[in-house]
Amino acid sequence: MNMSPGGPAPSVLLIGAAHVDRRARAGGPFHPAASNPGTLSDMPGGAAFNAGVALRALGCRVGLVGARGGDADGRRIAAEIETVGLSDLSVTFLDRKTPTYTAILDDRGELVAGVADMALYDRLGPKTLRRRVVRDAIARADALLIDANLPPDTIAAAIEAAEGRPVAAIGVSPAKVRRLLPVLPQLAAIFLSRAEAAALAEMTATTNLELICKLFAELGARHAVISDGGREAAILDGDAIVFQRPQAVRPHDVTGAGDTLAAVAFAGHLGGGSFLDGARRGIVAASLKISSAGFPPEDLAASIDRLVAQLPAPTTDY
Repeated sequence: MNMSPGGPAPSVLLIGAAHVDRRARAGGPFHPAASNPGTLSDMPGGAAFNAGVALRALGCRVGLVGARGGDADGRRIAAEIETVGLSDLSVTFLDRKTPTYTAILDDRGELVAGVADMALYDRLGPKTLRRRVVRDAIARADALLIDANLPPDTIAAAIEAAEGRPVAAIGVSPAKVRRLLPVLPQLAAIFLSRAEAAALAEMTATTNLELICKLFAELGARHAVISDGGREAAILDGDAIVFQRPQAVRPHDVTGAGDTLAAVAFAGHLGGGSFLDGARRGIVAASLKISSAGFPPEDLAASIDRLVAQLPAPTTDY
């Protein structure tokens, strides 16, 4: 496994969500509990799929294990996985419908609410990982990136199947993130929003971010990034906690930002860079994701290189 700087891009196996994202965006200031004029669109998404798009744009070899139904949405996702260059190892349940995520966005592209219809992922049990094609993919991979849409026993089974390979995780949502608590010390890295981190630590979202990060360390986490929208992200790097402010950008659509951050940060760390440097690159990639109608750019690595030099220096003061 060559992970030296400048060496071959790592091979990453993704296990988790690939489905249809639907976005309802208000055409003006959002009014809760009322009808809001706006537009509805849909596109392929899901934590694992979004991460895969970013990893492929960095030149990584990427496989994806997900679940979909035998419907038009499922066929669309299968086609998109092939289009972006991922090796598709997913399970198709012909008598089920493909999961969806519906996001309600205000006129600035910020998330107002989201509804995840993702019960099908609960059928991705540990036996999924015992399929020969998946076992072979794990053996070829340098690392695994999973998300909390998976059932708890499958999360544990994935870490066991990795046989010492680095495994990182994406928090997905406050409702599901606690599935990662039992394996926190075994994860090479974990990537969460502030709301997800608070739910995992059983604190309120208003709890001091540094305190949440310290608790993560006490729970056994070694590396973590806790993002907080346009505010400072907390980075746990071994015994150190630092804070990184992202670039100020105008959001076009915030969906998938955390998944992109996780993919780019993890790839940078696997490639031989420090976790802090990888996290900073991931934060830049997330800014690119939310501020652009077309992601990834033609040369994602070069775009990140250019913008990471413009980031404010990380600080230990929150």
